[in-house]
Amino acid sequence: MTISTNLTGGIDVGNGYVKGLIRGPLGADAGEADVIDLPSGVALITRSNALPAPDREAPGRMEGNFYNELDVSFSSPLIGDQYRRLFGVRALSAPGAFEEFDVIGHRSKAEQELSKILVMGAFAAKALRDHVRDNGSLPPVDEALSVRARVALALPINEYLSHRTSYASEFMSGIHTVTIHNFETPVTVKLRFMDVQVIPEGASAQYAITAQGAPLMDAMLADVRRRGLALEGITSSDVLAAQHTIGIDVGEGTVNFPVFTAGQFNADASTTFKKGYGTVLTDALKAMRDRGFQSGFTSRKQLSEYLHAGPSALKRNFYERVMGFVDEETMFFAKEVAEQFGRVLAVVGATTEVAYVYGGGAGAGAVKEYLYSALLAKAAEMNSEDSFPTLYLDSSYSRHLNREGLYIAAESVERKAHVTAATPGKRSTKRAGVTEDKELSGTAV
Repeated sequence: MTISTNLTGGIDVGNGYVKGLIRGPLGADAGEADVIDLPSGVALITRSNALPAPDREAPGRMEGNFYNELDVSFSSPLIGDQYRRLFGVRALSAPGAFEEFDVIGHRSKAEQELSKILVMGAFAAKALRDHVRDNGSLPPVDEALSVRARVALALPINEYLSHRTSYASEFMSGIHTVTIHNFETPVTVKLRFMDVQVIPEGASAQYAITAQGAPLMDAMLADVRRRGLALEGITSSDVLAAQHTIGIDVGEGTVNFPVFTAGQFNADASTTFKKGYGTVLTDALKAMRDRGFQSGFTSRKQLSEYLHAGPSALKRNFYERVMGFVDEETMFFAKEVAEQFGRVLAVVGATTEVAYVYGGGAGAGAVKEYLYSALLAKAAEMNSEDSFPTLYLDSSYSRHLNREGLYIAAESVERKAHVTAATPGKRSTKRAGVTEDKELSGTAV
């Protein structure tokens, strides 16, 4: 027997973190979307030393950060084995083989199993959370949860151009079975992806910026004016009306430069720089080893979590020494990003009205301290007669913009499908991985 539900989500699978929103069926009873925020890594284990929780504890466990405690295995054409994997924060200290995205090699995120593992695990966890919240217990042992899923995902711009259609099609190929092992009674979740939209990284954030409206623009304009750019007479309404923009989306493995021309995503001018804040951390770890500083960090993810937590009184000196290595690499990184920005401006600088800086890496460590001044200087150098505003989003919401934009895209396509289904004789022109909704211009080409 099966228990069926529909789920819709936008999931930003970054090289560093997974940020997502998933909600239940469209309608008044959908409830608020679950907010997902976990490190982009899993621990693969051949045997588990952890005791599963008693079934009776399921309601309490669902109220915690269940996504960061997930213990799952897969039976899917997208996953080459059926080993168990621990998710998120739990994976960082688990005695297994830690898997994270390769930010050095040349394999697309779309080609790495980890991206599918993280997306399918998140949907399975949401399905179980909703069932337990609604029923107060796990499903009966002989019943599986059946999920019809809609999702919007993102790929770095260069990977989007090559892999967007195949990436979407893989998710939509058959049924994917996820078994959740957190409790004494394993829970089976069967996922069928009914619609998968793939959007260029950074482009999805542009939709979220527009949706945030004038208050966000006022804050960013005040910030850039404090840095010496007068922008006389320019208002938040002027910026929101801009049709020619550049995004600078600083991630862990890449920096994406989505360009919009006349309000449409410009695939020809947009590009990806194959370094990110994760590269900074990787290079800092290498510099520590080369100089004989024994930090004890085994991965960039451990280093990232340590820096994010901040120093304790007993470890302040150690923390400051670590930060010295990271700051040095950050300075070099900022110079490289500014040079890449200049290459984009060489193509579209004459028509660009505004540039936005955002992404999880934009607010990490001392990135803003080094990067913002470098970008402002490059914009002035390339457009000295008519410098445009380069607006740096605050870190409190910057890292969530791609997630918000993806969720907007998934909801828009879902609502359009409902309208189409309710209109007799109307045919849909949507294809897997391609959005043709003009409200989301640029989501796919």
